[in-house]
Amino acid sequence: MGKNFKTDFQEIHYSRKNPNFFLKLGLSLAEFGYSTAINVKNFLYDIKFLKEYETKLQVICVGNLTTGGVGKTPIVIELANSLSKERKVAIISRGYGAKISNKNPNIIKDNKGLKFQNGLICGDEPFQIAKKVGSEVVVITCANRKKAIELALVKYGINTVILDDGFSNRKVKKNKTILVIDSKMKFGNGHLLPYGPLREPISQIKRANEIILVNKGDEDIKNAISWAKKFNKPLKICEMQPKRIYNSQSGAEVKLNNEKAIAFCAIGQPQQFFDFASKFYEITPIAFEDHHKYTKKDINDLIKIAKEQDIKTFITTQKDEAKLIDLIKDIKNYSFNVLELENKLKEIE
Repeated sequence: MGKNFKTDFQEIHYSRKNPNFFLKLGLSLAEFGYSTAINVKNFLYDIKFLKEYETKLQVICVGNLTTGGVGKTPIVIELANSLSKERKVAIISRGYGAKISNKNPNIIKDNKGLKFQNGLICGDEPFQIAKKVGSEVVVITCANRKKAIELALVKYGINTVILDDGFSNRKVKKNKTILVIDSKMKFGNGHLLPYGPLREPISQIKRANEIILVNKGDEDIKNAISWAKKFNKPLKICEMQPKRIYNSQSGAEVKLNNEKAIAFCAIGQPQQFFDFASKFYEITPIAFEDHHKYTKKDINDLIKIAKEQDIKTFITTQKDEAKLIDLIKDIKNYSFNVLELENKLKEIE
């Protein structure tokens, strides 16, 4: 809870904290090694020494250049629901953070419904996606995208695959690549991992067919749009705004009265959630590491803090709710509320 290893690195990645000389030197050396490996990999794919797996299916990638928290999930959901009106669609996710192994394909949802009851087992993001896509959309997790694609084709007759977070994975040939960028965070300090948040050099934007700029309340959105236009790619903006707050235990929509609440989450960019939550509550913010697997102890610790501050309400994200369902369902005297966001996608001329 609170500050942690990942949080400290995010402070550096987004120029909110300067590393000391020795840490900076170590990060620079590590970045050089990472950069070399990434550039060699991309070069070998560019000259066709390494071969991409080609399939007769339509393959659409929704990815990002940086580490998590840019807002891909709602875009994947909207894209799948739109395409499924005319095509047989499968979403393939790596399943990061799941308890189940992702070495072989796991069917999270098919046309008969969900196969898991919460995101702790199968992963928070694929579970959230599976709950929100249409009944005919298949959701599969697997580290080996080729295996997952072949399963989707043979078992379900899929003709369109959406690769969730597949930009850095060049093992599968894509028909279209959509690059998602956070309008406010952009590329942070511009450095590659571990010194910065970039998984790939900025030059690799050349592999994208389209950019979607995600706006989560960015007050400087006009300048962000101008910045994104310099990459000379078709550009869309995804406006993300609060839709409603509901109680996770009952499902009922919550009536707000500007009360105190503990806002907690385990997402890539927690401050953006806290900014949204503070519009509705007087919050005490608590951040866990991205993809943190919640335990009963975590919930007990949160309740202890709530008792100390005489707070009866918690607010979290839908991504976090996916991992909390079984842990909070029997808790009395405390409300675990969820902030649901909605997104509006529009093209930028």
